[in-house]
Amino acid sequence: MQLSQWYNLLHRNGVSALVNSLTIGVVYIPTEELHALIETLRSSDKLGGTELIQILISQGLLIKNKATDERAFIEMREKLKSEMSLELLYLLVTDGCNLRCTYCFEETPSLTGIFRPTQMTKETVIRALNLFAKMVAQHGNPEKKKVIHLYGGEPLVNRKAVYDAVCYTNELKAHGTLPNDCQIAIVTNGVLLNKEDAKFFATHNVTVGLSIDGPAAITDIYRIPKRRDVRVTERITDAFRLLKHYNVSVGLSVTLTPQSIERFDEFLAFFTDGEFREVDGISLNLLHFTPNLLLSDDYYRAAVECQIKAFKRFREIGLYEERVMRKVRAFVDQEPMYADCGVVGRQLVIAPDGRIGVCQDFVKPRTYFPRSVYDVEHHNLLEVLFADWRDRSPFFMPQCMKCPALGICGGGCPASAELKTGSRYNLDERACHHSKQILEWLVWDAYAKLSD
Repeated sequence: MQLSQWYNLLHRNGVSALVNSLTIGVVYIPTEELHALIETLRSSDKLGGTELIQILISQGLLIKNKATDERAFIEMREKLKSEMSLELLYLLVTDGCNLRCTYCFEETPSLTGIFRPTQMTKETVIRALNLFAKMVAQHGNPEKKKVIHLYGGEPLVNRKAVYDAVCYTNELKAHGTLPNDCQIAIVTNGVLLNKEDAKFFATHNVTVGLSIDGPAAITDIYRIPKRRDVRVTERITDAFRLLKHYNVSVGLSVTLTPQSIERFDEFLAFFTDGEFREVDGISLNLLHFTPNLLLSDDYYRAAVECQIKAFKRFREIGLYEERVMRKVRAFVDQEPMYADCGVVGRQLVIAPDGRIGVCQDFVKPRTYFPRSVYDVEHHNLLEVLFADWRDRSPFFMPQCMKCPALGICGGGCPASAELKTGSRYNLDERACHHSKQILEWLVWDAYAKLSD
């Protein structure tokens, strides 16, 4: 018997945690006992059938030989890859916006020269939704919910396309062309949202994701309105109140900025002590790399610490947080995360002009948007779109093989990696900080609960 190549060690206060990075199995053992076990393994290939030995075997931490490890890895990787199914549509109804958020990927210059925003037409909306319905029927898993995200830019800059998309989606659902439980969601900065929008979203069961980063002193510093008289945080708050008045499901998309970290107590209280605690969910996001916003590793380490602190507080008050919860779910269920992004085979992205891709971060230069909804046929479309993306997973990246957080990482954002390093197959270093720190917290948080 020998220790698996996937074993990693964490130590704290005389206790060692053996973590299988592939299967996310964890075994806690007194450090002295661990040292004795390792010495025994070095001197003999025969071990007694103690309870500890059986537990280590069951968690894949003790194996017969290297071939066992390799076989488990290949099987795990191919299983996760095969489970990818088309579930998401990002309908970018415009690539224009009424704000100029300094950290937004949309503010990255176009790689093809002068950038002119495009508005999606009704015909493009219809073609895009018909295509999605057809592809879901062919390549979707009926047990997994389908979601149509109305996205931008700021989607309400093209309000007509938003309304057209919602109404036509409901037509497709009524005719059985799309599943009846197919969800429609819109991600908006909230500044343009009015009473008619709120009533419309309530009538048609549209969920709304509002972008807000905290109180005005934190939010407004990065949001530059194109009209000087706009008080952004006030407008977002008004939008939130309107939506809640009409019983629209609202989630928050929150970016952890240096200001959030510096004023963390104020930041956290904004979401836990006031009206925004009544949201249906919240996502705390790390800043993406952009050429106009250079951040140190210190920012990412501090941001993840804040994520964890916020998650623990949200957990106490029953507020669902998406980013950390993904990794919690993988850890608790011991279900490795193949990718933290839909580009590996889970999503279609339709640009405002009808170009078809898989990653919205590349919409401005239209990089990796090889087809159009106006093409005569879409033969072999998924293979064309995803052939170069399916292996964009830590399970296929050699630089990730020794990482203890392999099973809960997902590899972060390919676009962020490409923008910073020149290749989407390189590391998104934000994910490295994020996953390793969260893994360590999860391991010792679980141990504390087991010890109670």
